[in-house]
Amino acid sequence: MNTYFMLEDLRSNVGESTASHWTDAELLRKLNMAQRKVALDVSMAPGDWLVTSADITPSNSVITLPSDFSKPVYMEVKATGEPIPIDTSLRERRMYRATNITLETGYIEAYVLYDTIEINRDNYATGVTLWYEFRVPDLHTGTASAGGATSITFDTTDGSDSTGVGGRLEADYYNNSKVEIISGTGAGIDTITDYSAARVATVSGTYSTDSVYGTVSRLPEECHHLIILEATTMAIAKPSSAIDPKYFEYFTAEKKESWKNFKTWIGSRVKASNYVRGGG
Repeated sequence: MNTYFMLEDLRSNVGESTASHWTDAELLRKLNMAQRKVALDVSMAPGDWLVTSADITPSNSVITLPSDFSKPVYMEVKATGEPIPIDTSLRERRMYRATNITLETGYIEAYVLYDTIEINRDNYATGVTLWYEFRVPDLHTGTASAGGATSITFDTTDGSDSTGVGGRLEADYYNNSKVEIISGTGAGIDTITDYSAARVATVSGTYSTDSVYGTVSRLPEECHHLIILEATTMAIAKPSSAIDPKYFEYFTAEKKESWKNFKTWIGSRVKASNYVRGGG
């Protein structure tokens, strides 16, 4: 389900078919807060639901992390498949650091340092493959501010990057996300291959200023209903909202049951199994 329809369902749940007590920006922020909460559970679950990989060449032993990096999983030398454990800390670097090495032989390890990973060996510049959990981008919906062949510019009328609703002003933020056109120029689902800090998304279709769109969450589709329920309870719990207490109780109970079912579902990628099975 794309963000446009998620926002519609959320509006229906709070009893506002059109903006009144809650603006679209407010509800969209609640959807994104709910998505982050669910994403944390997905990240901690077995099954590597959010894992992707990138081939990177270190510069002077330092690996600049991909823009969507969230947490490292595994790394190896690209050419040989030799594992590079990421389990050394900065405090241990001198204890194990290999210096003045010219031949790429022997044990290699690495540690995370702010927004980089450093190979614990001097002047290391051999290509590696890094598997990591990607950061789940915020949901977004609106009407294109501009468009054309192979591009769509996200709506800029609903806020700025600082509010979290105007399309992030961060290059590559929505790379690999899908965007679905609801009405206007263009149709169907497109994949964003590049995203600029000016909110311009590179896609394969043709769009214009009448293209109404919604991004699709990169979490498993089975999470989408839970995100809406979580956002609903956030909204109707607002002190100034005029909601029947029984209505609030209903959504709270519905959310509780959905969380229970979701945690059971996300706990395994193999049906009727209590763990994630490896190959062999």
